[in-house]
Amino acid sequence: MLDQITHLFRLRTILEQGSLRRASEKLNVTQPALSRSLAQLERYFGQQLVERHARGVKATPFGERVLSVSNRIERYWEIAEHELRTEVSDEKTVMRIGGGPVWRSGILSSILTELQIRYPRNVIEFTTLTYGKALQDLREGRLDVAFGGVFNDGSNSPRFERVKLTEVTNYVMAREDHPLLVGKDPDILPSSLLTYPWIVYSELPAYREITQHTVAEHIGGMPDIRFICQNLLSVLTILQQSDCLCVLPSLSVQAVNSPRIVPIPLPLRRSTVDIGMIFRTEIGEWGPMKTLLELCRQKFGIVEQGELDPTHAVTAKSLGGAGEIGQH
Repeated sequence: MLDQITHLFRLRTILEQGSLRRASEKLNVTQPALSRSLAQLERYFGQQLVERHARGVKATPFGERVLSVSNRIERYWEIAEHELRTEVSDEKTVMRIGGGPVWRSGILSSILTELQIRYPRNVIEFTTLTYGKALQDLREGRLDVAFGGVFNDGSNSPRFERVKLTEVTNYVMAREDHPLLVGKDPDILPSSLLTYPWIVYSELPAYREITQHTVAEHIGGMPDIRFICQNLLSVLTILQQSDCLCVLPSLSVQAVNSPRIVPIPLPLRRSTVDIGMIFRTEIGEWGPMKTLLELCRQKFGIVEQGELDPTHAVTAKSLGGAGEIGQH
């Protein structure tokens, strides 16, 4: 088995480098040895893994599948090796966490801080989810866990564990001292939103659609869009410093103060999006992973899997957003 793993890791380097010569230099292994590894893997799987061309080699479709699996195996071995050597080695290991914008806005800060305190020899690598690639990044070990909208992505693979933590809401947002909210009649007319400039939060593709079409249905005209901004922090700052309006998920504004960002009280169409975490089943027993799951459940008041404590659970229901992993 270990021989096969060695051959798989060599295959990955060959494909990453695009040639046996460059892979040989990188691995400090002779080209004939790499050729033998390739031949042995192809005999073992009974299919061709690489195609040779004038500039080197590239993976066959089956080779791409084998490469994906080998990446996942290597990541699992890194985690297992660290656990086995933890008593005799001071070497740190990396936990790779990806988060959608709602999670990066501050929700995970206290959780990850506590996780690092409990596992001081772990380095937490917290990155932005790449839209449309999160499942592949999880599958191939570039991520260990992803936080986002994880339940409507069309995949039911037993390879992944999915945990719902809460529900996300989108509202039309403004600063708390916005002219619409100060000294006005509490019954705000939807058409009055046309008076003010708008921001499109563009990191998630769904928000342009929501702003330009769904909201337009309720206010009786197209919003006057003045900003199209990909960065959530910039969006929140502009909202605090201007009379702009913006459609945002409710959880993304919880940490904003002076002034706060609050929803405009309008009777918009309601729907919910489940959000939570997704990770590879095989690392479910890894200590940091179990602790991260425990901390997340505590954060959202989940007393048992699938059950929410109504006195603590963070829930929200309103104008819907997309639930594909990589969003929220």
